Amino acid sequence: MSVAATNFVWYVSTVEGSDRLVLLALADFADEDGNCFGSWGKLCQKTRLCRATVANSLKRLRDAGHLVMVERGHRKLAGDGAEASIWKIPGVSEMGLKLRPVQDIDPSGLNAGPKWSKRWTQVVQDLDPNIKKHKEQEERSELAAATALPSPPSSLEASVSPKSVSPPKPKKTPKLEVAESELQLPHGEGFRRAWLQFMEHRRHPIRGRRVPLTKQAAELVLKDMSKINEQQACEAIGMAIKTAWIVPYIDKYVQEPVSVAAFVPRTGPVQPSEAERRMMALEALQADRMKGAA
Repeated sequence: MSVAATNFVWYVSTVEGSDRLVLLALADFADEDGNCFGSWGKLCQKTRLCRATVANSLKRLRDAGHLVMVERGHRKLAGDGAEASIWKIPGVSEMGLKLRPVQDIDPSGLNAGPKWSKRWTQVVQDLDPNIKKHKEQEERSELAAATALPSPPSSLEASVSPKSVSPPKPKKTPKLEVAESELQLPHGEGFRRAWLQFMEHRRHPIRGRRVPLTKQAAELVLKDMSKINEQQACEAIGMAIKTAWIVPYIDKYVQEPVSVAAFVPRTGPVQPSEAERRMMALEALQADRMKGAA
């Protein structure tokens, strides 16, 4: 296997589809000069293509000049009695000649990696027409940009003077915070300290977004706080600050009134219950038995 032949197919060759797959399979059998061979069975096994598809790809590659047949089917090369033609990939030998002097720079091989990579990039750029064309276009554009004269200002730019351009106006941040003096607290000093902590909690972003405490929202919260006592209100505010809630919740402190059905007096004779009727039937049965015994 030749690394130069495989890299030539990967980076320089322009074939596509099944032709590229067949050319890669042949490059796997190639030497440093691009000479390769492969039987029908080996090519079909490597490419996972049928024999007809491989034959059509070889014909297209040969007609386009990507492959040159050196010798037609040879039985001794395959080793299993099958025929294997000898092919040559043009361009591999030229790439090998350009890369070989780099290996002679450092015979020990300690510093061969970076030099080889740099030289390999240069060889690919020299052989690939698309990369070479793109590089020439970049050089021409850089030269044109360096030699171009500054263009005169347009009529619109000349008419607009720096003084006439007004600076951007700063965004107005509306005052949405509420002060303590604007509110009427429902409880004593302990609730006041807890309320000041809650106001400081609302001045900072809550869960990634800023939710300022407005006067209307504060009055609604204080209205809920007035429904419970001071200790419960302080606990609700502490839980809201601890769990990063926007408002304190008082659901567990407020007990809903239990509705009691109104007493409806009975009218008419009182009917005995089921247990009373059973007891009366049992007493009547016992009385009948005593009469029969007598």
